[in-house]
Amino acid sequence: MTADKTVNLIVPVAITITAIVIFFLVHPAQRFSFAPAMVAAFVCYLLTSYREMPRVDRVLPIYLLALAAQFVHFTEEYIYGFPLRVTEILSGMPAFEPNLFVAFNMIAYSLFLLAGLGMYKGIKFPMVIVWFFVIGGVLGNAIWHPLLALKVGGYFPGLYTSFAYWILGPILVRRLWT
Repeated sequence: MTADKTVNLIVPVAITITAIVIFFLVHPAQRFSFAPAMVAAFVCYLLTSYREMPRVDRVLPIYLLALAAQFVHFTEEYIYGFPLRVTEILSGMPAFEPNLFVAFNMIAYSLFLLAGLGMYKGIKFPMVIVWFFVIGGVLGNAIWHPLLALKVGGYFPGLYTSFAYWILGPILVRRLWT
């Protein structure tokens, strides 16, 4: 195995393990959403980007559009009380401390932006973060928010902006996979 292949395997493994540990520490809801999404992202990375990088000109514009949508999505979540309403997901689920919710998301978005820069520069290992954003952020929000609205019997913060991901998610997956 060459040095590049080793780096492009070991670094994503470390990113995946570190992310899952952080998800377990930050809030219990992330154990059910982000931790499995991180595992799926690592598998997708191994099956695609680790072998061959996608065409940046086909992926990066849609990726950045999805990231812009995520900023608006976060705004909807925060303004309409997601950190407190998360208690409605499961019995006994604690609220998400608002400052921690903001800090966690802003750090994640910084990493998503840096991963986009890595993609632009042709660096493979950050693609595991790209895959995580697509699976956990884009597809995850597209699926989870309508389900949460059904569970609570009405609006759940983040619902309206999650609908954009039903368009962006499949496009991103297709472009990352081919």
